[in-house]
Amino acid sequence: MFLILPHAKQQLLSWLKHPQQQSARLRQAVDRIRSSLELKVVLQTAVDEVGQLLELDRCSFLWYFQDTQRVQVVCEWLRQPHSPSQLGYHPLEKFGSVAGAIAKGETIIQTGTHASENWDLISRLFQLGYRSRSGGGERLLNTAANLWVPLQADAEWIGFIACGCDARSNFWGRSSARRWSEAEIEFISAIAQQLEIAIAQARLYEQTQKSAQREKLVNQITNQTRQSFNLETILTEAIAHLLEAMQADRCLVHLVGEASSQHAESLHLQEIKTSLGMPAYQYKHLYEVCRPPFIPSLEEFETSGPITEWVIRHSQPVAISDVSQDRRIGTHNPEYQSAQIKSSLVVPVKANGQLHAILYLNQCAYNRFWSKNDRELAIAVADQLAISIQQAHLYGQIQHQATQSAAQAEHLSTTLKQLQLTQAQLIQSEKMSSLGQLVAGIAHEINNPVSFIYGNIPYVKWYVNDLIRVVKAYQERYPHPEAGIQQILEEIELDFLERDLPQLLSSMTAGAERIREIVLSLRNFSRLDESQRKIADLHEGLESTLLLLQGHFLPSGSAPLEYQSWRYTQPARATSPSAVAEAIAPVPLNIQVVRQYGEIPPVECYPGQLNQVFMNLLMNAVEAMQECPAEDRAITIRTCVENRAEGDWVIVAIADNGPGIPAEIQAKIFDPFFTTKGVGEGTGLGLTISYQVVVNQHRGQLLCVSQLGNGTEMQVKIPVQPLN
Repeated sequence: MFLILPHAKQQLLSWLKHPQQQSARLRQAVDRIRSSLELKVVLQTAVDEVGQLLELDRCSFLWYFQDTQRVQVVCEWLRQPHSPSQLGYHPLEKFGSVAGAIAKGETIIQTGTHASENWDLISRLFQLGYRSRSGGGERLLNTAANLWVPLQADAEWIGFIACGCDARSNFWGRSSARRWSEAEIEFISAIAQQLEIAIAQARLYEQTQKSAQREKLVNQITNQTRQSFNLETILTEAIAHLLEAMQADRCLVHLVGEASSQHAESLHLQEIKTSLGMPAYQYKHLYEVCRPPFIPSLEEFETSGPITEWVIRHSQPVAISDVSQDRRIGTHNPEYQSAQIKSSLVVPVKANGQLHAILYLNQCAYNRFWSKNDRELAIAVADQLAISIQQAHLYGQIQHQATQSAAQAEHLSTTLKQLQLTQAQLIQSEKMSSLGQLVAGIAHEINNPVSFIYGNIPYVKWYVNDLIRVVKAYQERYPHPEAGIQQILEEIELDFLERDLPQLLSSMTAGAERIREIVLSLRNFSRLDESQRKIADLHEGLESTLLLLQGHFLPSGSAPLEYQSWRYTQPARATSPSAVAEAIAPVPLNIQVVRQYGEIPPVECYPGQLNQVFMNLLMNAVEAMQECPAEDRAITIRTCVENRAEGDWVIVAIADNGPGIPAEIQAKIFDPFFTTKGVGEGTGLGLTISYQVVVNQHRGQLLCVSQLGNGTEMQVKIPVQPLN
C-alpha cells in the first residue's frame, strides 16, 4: 500500500502556494500541450501534465455526446500502469447522481469525505464564478475522489478533464481521502482554458486536413470519371479510396432504382482489382471493399433492410454509433451480426432529387462515433458519385443510341442494297422475260419459213433429179445439138450443175437443220413457259447453254453431241465456173470443253433460272481465260450426286484453268454490283443473281473454290427434291 505523510503532500504541492511557481508550471504545461496540432497528441499531453503535476492516480479526458447520451474516454494517464483502463464508451446513466451535471457541463467535485466538506468548497467556488456540483458516493471511473473540469461546450459535445485519486493510508494506518483545494481547481481550470484553445486549433488543423483530404478524394473520383465512364471502375475505385481515407472496415455501394436496372448485374461474387491494391467485390448491383480480416458480405446483404428502406423513404443520411441500440436494426439482426458491423454511416447518393445509390460505411472492429467531418466527407463523396453515376448513365444512353443508330444505318444500308439488288433482279428478270418473249417470237417466225424450206427441199431434189434425167435423155438422143444450144450448155456448165446441184441441196438441208437446232436451243434456254418448278434434266440445260456459247469453244469428239460453228460467205466474182459458190466450212475455235457428266437424276427446279446461272458461270470462265495461251484453254463441266441426310443433292461444277481469284476478292464476288471489269464492261450482277437463284430460290449452295494461279471452280449444289 502506498503511504504518504500529510506534511510531505503539502511540500510536494507547495508550488501551488507560490504564484510565480504556479505560473511557470502552467506555462510549461501549456507549451507542451500546444506543441502539436494533432488532437490526440494534444489531449494525451494535457492529461499527462495534469496527472504528474497534481500527483493524481488517474487523469483522463472525455467527451460527452449529447445526441447519443454517452461518454467517451479518449485518453488517460495512470500512475500505476497495471490499473484497469477506462478507455471507450460509457452510457450516461452509469455515472449515477452526476449524470445531470455531465449533461449540463458543470464542474464535478468529489472528495470522498462528508458531503458538508464538499458543499463548503462548492460554495466558495460559486462565489468565485464556478458552476459546480458535489458528487455522491459513486466511484467515477474507478476512483473515489474526483475533480471534473468542463471545457467550453460545443453544440454536439462537452469535454472534461477528469482528475481522480483513491484514498491512501497515512503513517498511522488511517485512510486519508484527497481534498481538492481551490488552488488545484483554479490551476486545472486554467489548463482547461488553454486546452480549449489548443483543441480549437487542433480541430481547425484537423478540419483543414480533412477538407484537403476530401478535396483530394473528390478530385480523384472526378478524374476517374473523366478518364472512364465505366461505372464499375468508378464505384470500386471511389469506395476503395473512401475506405482508406475514413479508416473504416467496410465500404459498400448499393445501386437502386433506375441505376440498378441500367447496370449489368453479376450473379456470382466477382473480385475486382483496384488501384490501391485492395480487392473490391461485385454481386448483382452491389459493390464492396473491406479491410482484412473481414470478408465480403454482399451475398448476405439485405437490399430491402430497415436502414435501406429508411434512407430510400427519407433520402437523408443516417449515422449510427452502435447498431445494437438502433431500434430500426434491432439487437439481434442476423445481417449485421454476420458482417460484424458495430457502427454504420449510411448516405444517399442522389442528384437533382433522384436517388441513384446508397453509400454504406461500416465499422466492425469497434464502436465509432461518426464526427461531423466524417459525415461531410461521406456526403461529398456521395454527391460526386451521384454525378459520376449520372454521367455514366448518360454516356451509356449515348452509346446505346449510337449503337442503335449504327444498327439502323446498317439496316438501312442493307435494305438499300437489297432494294438495289431487287431492282436489278427485276430489271434482269424483265430483260430475260422480254428476251424470252422476243426469242420465242423470233423462233416461231423463223421456224415457219424454215419448216417450209426444209419440208420442200426433198421435192426440189425430186424435181431436179427429174430434170437432170430429162436432160440426159435429150443428150443421148441428140448427142450433137445445134450451135445455139451448144453455146448455152457451155455458158451454164451443165456438167458442173449436174455435180454441184445435189451438193447444194444437201447444204441447204444441213443449213435448215442447223437453224431448227438453234431455234430449239433458244426455246429451251429461255423456258418462257416454265416459270414454276418442274422436273428437268440439268444436262439438257447445260447443252443448250453450251450451244449458244459454242462460238467460243473447240468441237470435241468425245462430247455426247458434237457441235460446230459455221460461217457463210458471199460468192466471189470468179473467172471459172468452180468459183461461183464457196461451200460452207467449219471455223476452228480455241476453248476446249471437257464434259465429265455423271449419272444424275432429274431435278425439281426452275429450269430457265438455272440456265441463266449456267450461262453466267460459263461466260465468267470464258472471260477468265482470255490471258491464257490458246492451246491450254479448257473448261471442265462435272456433274455428280452427293448423298446427304436430308436427301440427295446434285452438284454441277464448272472449272476453268485461268489465273484464279485472289483470296481478298473471293469474299466479295457475290456482293451486288461488285465487278473487276472496267467501267461499262460489267454490271456486277451476274454472280449476285446466280447466288440468289441457287441459294434463295433453290435452297442450295453456290461455292467458289479458287487458288491463285490454279484456276477457279464454281460449284452449284441443289437438292433433287425441294427442302422445306
